[in-house]
Amino acid sequence: MISGNKIVLKGITKESAPLIYQWVNREELRALTGTRYPVSEYEHEEWVKRMATASDKKLFLICDKENDLPIGTIGLKNFDHVNSNADLFVSIGNPDYLAKGGYGSDAVATLVEYCFRSLNLHKISLRVFESNARAIRCYEKVGFVKEGVLIDQHFRNGAYENVVAMGMISPYGK
Repeated sequence: MISGNKIVLKGITKESAPLIYQWVNREELRALTGTRYPVSEYEHEEWVKRMATASDKKLFLICDKENDLPIGTIGLKNFDHVNSNADLFVSIGNPDYLAKGGYGSDAVATLVEYCFRSLNLHKISLRVFESNARAIRCYEKVGFVKEGVLIDQHFRNGAYENVVAMGMISPYGK
């Protein structure tokens, strides 16, 4: 486990996979993650297996520290071991926690701190839809900075949308 102020990051288990499957298929969450179609149980099982066994990916379950309730997922992908960087992704699946302040930013801050201190990463990057102001504020609060904008990168609801590239360099040096 990796402990934050409000959350704990845990490994994914067979018992947590069905809950994540429900979250992934929530329409409002798919709009935030760019998932176009509902995901089948088979696709989800294969995705979880790939995330659990790949050397360039890692997926964690975000749990409320107070009551151990699962609230979302967070992880890393595209590990570049030569350049010591990775891409971060996060999703708060439990709708009750979207309105509760600070859980998402605590999860991001906790994983980022772990990556810089324990994994010795130099940089963490992410991409976020420009319309997702809540997520952008969360990332900025943790210390990510906007590095660029990918114009008309994502098509949703009949229109193209920009994607913001953000990054954070380790404050601990290399």
